[in-house]
Amino acid sequence: KILIIGIGAIGSIVATTLTRCGCTSIDIIDFDIKEPENVCRSEYSFLTGLCNKVDELSNELFRISPFVEIGIIDCRLFHHYSKVLNKSNDAKNILQQSLDCYDLIIDCSTDNDLLYILNQLDLKRFITMSITNNAKDLVCSVGPKSYDWVINQFENILENDLEDIHNPTGCWSPTFKASYNDINTLVQFAIKHLNLKLSDESKVLRNFVLKTEDENGFNIKLNEF
Repeated sequence: KILIIGIGAIGSIVATTLTRCGCTSIDIIDFDIKEPENVCRSEYSFLTGLCNKVDELSNELFRISPFVEIGIIDCRLFHHYSKVLNKSNDAKNILQQSLDCYDLIIDCSTDNDLLYILNQLDLKRFITMSITNNAKDLVCSVGPKSYDWVINQFENILENDLEDIHNPTGCWSPTFKASYNDINTLVQFAIKHLNLKLSDESKVLRNFVLKTEDENGFNIKLNEF
């Protein structure tokens, strides 16, 4: 039973990949609306117009597999408890109980506040994925206690120029520089690595960063921590 938090470019690719790979119990959560500018880098269709991302993606996953069960989680779950968690142990316990049913939680929201909240819980298997501008690097943490590590990667280690945005072909508003191919290449590499590690109990799953370079042909380097 898998929960995917945030179904933008990264999260929607993760969801469709897991469905095509045979996963049959996936819950998704996102507050956002699918707009035309989302189509060029995510697993969405232009023809369906403006709609909730969770509704759109659930339909896409059903088209891939008739066996998948998709649960749509109320986005207010995290919004509410993220506001009161630090002031109430009861709120923390309720949020913990609501997440205990999942065998795997994948956070693709790139929401630092949410990551900070989840960092305080005791989760079975918690993975976060996020990319830098230009999709030069993909950062993947594999434990609920890795908030500091993720923040350090983005603020002190990796290059991530948030001012360097553009209007790409297929997008209707400025956004970070990365195409569907850029993002999908890194996400698929990360999923393959995660699957290999999780399939072999003798292997230790660690935080890792995928770094790209294209000066001498395209290459991806995996750095584990």
